[in-house]
Amino acid sequence: MVSDQPPTAEADPRFTRSRRAIAEALADLMLRTSSCPSVSALSEAAGIHRATFYNHFDSVEEAAVYVIADDFRALHDLNISDRQMGADPAAVAVATLNAMLDSLRQRKSLFLLASTWQSPSGLMGIGDLLVEQLHALRRDLGVGEGESGAHNSVEDVYTASGVHGVFAAAVGGNTDCDQEEIAVRLYALLPDWIRHPPELLASRVGDPAGQGTDQPR
Repeated sequence: MVSDQPPTAEADPRFTRSRRAIAEALADLMLRTSSCPSVSALSEAAGIHRATFYNHFDSVEEAAVYVIADDFRALHDLNISDRQMGADPAAVAVATLNAMLDSLRQRKSLFLLASTWQSPSGLMGIGDLLVEQLHALRRDLGVGEGESGAHNSVEDVYTASGVHGVFAAAVGGNTDCDQEEIAVRLYALLPDWIRHPPELLASRVGDPAGQGTDQPR
């Protein structure tokens, strides 16, 4: 998790304001330059004291991961909302992957900076964030432990690391297909519990051939 803080701290409006100021200042700075700002420069841009920065993050790289986390959580919420409104689950999943990749491409310098961060768990870059996204998907799709192996950390790390690798290659231009195709191919490589959550399995009742909505249109 990125800079976990006690609930009491996150409930403090001053804490929320200063963290938001850091995130917005970093995002703005990285749009204008590809070089990593110093903590002092970032703190000045955010209108906070240098010591306040360290109440939120251990490094500028960790702050970059937080900015991306904010984007991804918003996309996750949209994903779940679209599913609840009856949109095709596979199409929604591909659209979400496409939107995540588009967001990273628009924030390329920020993503490259975030990719240098090593979390306390040992994962690099946005690895922890992607593991967090997997847990949120399990929760919001109603996938039980027996179906997904909710405590299978090897599967989580393997999936998160693989997705991170694909995103990094795509952002760097090291792929032989366009963005939409990357999202479709990546979706096909995700664990079965993501591609066939309960909502998809339910839609297959009476479909012995297993055609369902497995493949995005």
